[in-house]
Amino acid sequence: MASDNNRKPGNLKYSQQDLRKADLQGKDFYMADLRMINMSEANLSGANLSEADLREANLQNANLTGANLEGAFLRDANLRGADLSLVTNISCIDIESAYIDKETKFPASIRIKWKSERKYVCMEIHERDKKGRRADCRRSKDKGRLFGNRRENSERRTEADRREIQAKKKKSQKGPKKPQA
Repeated sequence: MASDNNRKPGNLKYSQQDLRKADLQGKDFYMADLRMINMSEANLSGANLSEADLREANLQNANLTGANLEGAFLRDANLRGADLSLVTNISCIDIESAYIDKETKFPASIRIKWKSERKYVCMEIHERDKKGRRADCRRSKDKGRLFGNRRENSERRTEADRREIQAKKKKSQKGPKKPQA
């Protein structure tokens, strides 16, 4: 991994380069400018492509096994035939913005259901815990909400305010007094 001093946007610029069949296994392309790069049949297994700009990149038949694609910009990228198995941090939104085909391999968390040669439905499969809940949606106890501590002190009703409200409710429930004849 590169040091934090080198982690600046656009520090690595490979835009429109030809890196076909290159062995880039485990390389760090954090926030790199890889627009319109040709990496077809390249070995990018274990590479860090987080926050990389891969717009219109050609990754056809590339090996991306175990690569980190967190925040990578994949709009119009060619992922046809690419091996994305074990890729981390990829979602259906990323996949739907790129070009794929039936030969593209996806991680276990992504399911593709093909409707026709070009149309498909992408589904994200979430792991479940022992109780059947999605692992990424575990409930946390919000003690502030449980005990009514969401309001600031100035917004809370005092005991006197509560007594006034209760007295008004009791009067309205009794109804108006009938005149005596």
